[in-house]
Order: sequence, then structure tokens, then C-alpha cells
Amino acid sequence: MNELILNQQDFSEFRVWLNLNLDGLTWQGRFKKEFESFWDSFFENELSLKKIMERFDYAYSQVKIGSLSSWFLWLRDKFISYVFIFKNRTIEQIADESGIPASVIATILRNFLLEEYPHLDPYFSDIFQVGNILSPNLKMSFSTVVKDININAPAMGSREDEIMPSMEVTLFDEWSLFVKKMKADFRSNQFDFSKIKERTSFVKQLKIIQDITILLLVFTIAIYSVKQLNIWYERYLANKVSIYEPQFNWLNKSLVFKGQEKKSTKEFKLNFNEIKDITKGEKLTEFFDPEKYEEETEVTLTSFENIPKDFAEADKEPSQYEGDAESPNGYRETRNGTTKIYRLMMTSTNTYSARDKINLLVNKYKGEPVGDSKPGMDVPGGIYYNIYVPRKDFKDFMTETMKVEQSKLFESNTSNVKNVAGKTRVFIMVKSI
Repeated sequence: MNELILNQQDFSEFRVWLNLNLDGLTWQGRFKKEFESFWDSFFENELSLKKIMERFDYAYSQVKIGSLSSWFLWLRDKFISYVFIFKNRTIEQIADESGIPASVIATILRNFLLEEYPHLDPYFSDIFQVGNILSPNLKMSFSTVVKDININAPAMGSREDEIMPSMEVTLFDEWSLFVKKMKADFRSNQFDFSKIKERTSFVKQLKIIQDITILLLVFTIAIYSVKQLNIWYERYLANKVSIYEPQFNWLNKSLVFKGQEKKSTKEFKLNFNEIKDITKGEKLTEFFDPEKYEEETEVTLTSFENIPKDFAEADKEPSQYEGDAESPNGYRETRNGTTKIYRLMMTSTNTYSARDKINLLVNKYKGEPVGDSKPGMDVPGGIYYNIYVPRKDFKDFMTETMKVEQSKLFESNTSNVKNVAGKTRVFIMVKSI
């Protein structure tokens, strides 16, 4: 079938069938001339269905008032229904020639016919169900509907209770501006709706960018104003505080400090006997009671070089950290210690894992418990070892043990503890952290 071209007679028939209320549209005829001018310019002679639909889209895109937009959409839907009923076009043909999806065309036709024949809802819902391009309902025409259910074409395109046929569209200020612009665009030889649509879309995007820019500018000015206000308020508070600062007006600012006088330095000598006399005081006796302190020294070994090389002679030679002379009156005397013991203080986040590793080393180097103590016994705050290690393996044992966790080794000299021959006593405390 050839493309549908509509002429003035078709548009006149459509207007009669639409049953417009001119008194309502033109405010009792006052703007009848303006409305007729719009109608003649909009529905020009020899227009294809696609051109008519483009003009409806143009009108919808140009008007800004919601009432006018709704009126043009209503007019478009009525025109599609008119073509379907009186021009014997199928849903598929109308969709192809108008550029509107077939599903939208089917929905428009169903809604219109249901208003006229509400009791035929199941039938119209079925024949106007178009889900895809393969739907058999695409071939549906009004002549087919007449054959199926034997109905007549609606005598009028609008009902008496409808608002749109009587809407006073000519009273809007935008109406005259739109009609003027529409005539200029339609008469232009370079009129192209696709370009106008792109330009309208660009203007809308530009408007959005403009709004965002204004919003950001206002936001920036607000932040800057708040910042400056805070700075001003800080200065204001600083000035207020300075007003109430103490004013020492009585202070004699002419005073000058005297320089330091140089005096000859005097030497004060104190012999050893006088030092001993100091400790004879009653208050100091309890701190220097020899019976409360065993002869012992303890140093931290920062290197294995500090451990004696010959452990067989270790108890017979003084440590490099021990004192040089005997000290009476209860002072600690470390020079003549006869036995060396070692304490390893270790910290660990997992004491049980550390204990397993140390137990393997104790077994490897044949460590023995001292007395009834059990190696790796639980004590408050951690795990405790009191063992003998063969002197020949002591340095290797300590080297590997100190690698288990972070630790510190202490060396002690005491005359109260005796080592077993050929062995060195080691205390290990693994502290839980």
C-alpha cells in the first residue's frame, strides 16, 4: 500500500469528527482568528503521516506549560485513532509511517475504543496486545474489528464529558508566542525537525549545566563567607581577650639584672672514713643491712662476646663487670662471686608456641630441671624455666633460644647458688604480652 498523504478534506473531516468546542477553545470566540490561523498552519495540505507526527512532536517539545503539552498529546492520539478508523490502516502501517512504536500505537487505539465500547474490554485487550514485531496483531485494522464484532465507527472522536475539546488554550500567553514561532519554522525552507529536536535537547543540557554552575558558585561563596566570618570572629575574640589582660603599670621596667659575679672555686675533700660515717645514721641502717643483701652482681649481656669462653674456669675468674675492692658495712661486693648464673627474659604474644620451641631446644641440648621444677611450668604472667644446661653446649643453646622471641640475657654472680659440675644454671621467663 502506498504512503498515506492527507489533504485539506481529511483534516476538515478530522476536525468535524473531533467535535471541538470552539467557544471554549477561543474564550467565547474572542481568539477564534488566532486558533484558525494555528489550525491552517499546522494542518497544511498534502502532508504525510510522518510529517504530521513530527509536527505534534515539535509542538510538544516547544511548549513549556503542562496544560498545552497535554492538549497536543491528546490531539495526536485522536488523530492516530482517526487514521486507524477512517483510513483503513493496520497497526503495523501506522507505526511504520508515523515512526511511533507499534506497542504505543496499539495502546492508544485500545484506550480510545474502550472509552466508546467499555463492555468489549476482553476483546480489545486481546487484539491490541502487541509484544514484539512478530505479533499477529500487527495486521489488525478497523475493518477486521468490524467483521469480528460488527460495530460501527464512533460518530464523534470526543465525548461530551471530556475537558480537552473545550480547554481554553488560546488564553495562555505562551500560545501566541508558540504559534508565531511555529509559523516561522514551518515556512522556512531549511525546516528540519530532527535538527530542532537536537537544538532543543542542547538547550536543555545547557540549562542543566547553567543551573549546576550557579549552584556550585553559590556553594563556593557560602563556604568562603563562612570561612571569612570565622576569621573575623577569631580576631574579635582575640581583641576582647586582650582588653582584660593584666596591666602591670606599676612594674618598674628600668630594673636591670646584675651580672654574675666571678668567685674562686673552692675544693671540698671527703675521705673514705667520712663516707663510712654517713651510713651510721639510724635512718640509713635499714637500707644498708648486710644481712638483707647477698653478695651478687647482675649485668645485661648485649653480646655473646661477654660470655666467658672457658666455662670450666668461669667461677674462678672475676667478671669484667665486677667491683675492684671489698666493701664492708653491707655494700654489695661482686668481686669474689664464685658462681655464674644466667637469666633470659623473653616476651611473646603466644607463650604456648614459644614454650614448644624452647622445649625442643631443652631436649636437644639435654637440659635438666633444677630440683622439682618442671621446665615450662605456668606461672602468673607467663611461663618459667629453671634448668641446668651442659657448659659445652650452653652458648649454642642460648644462641638458638634467643631467636625464639624478643629477649634479653642477664648474667649474675652469686655466692649463694652453686652450679653442678660441668653445667650452667639458666632461668628463662617467657612473659605474655
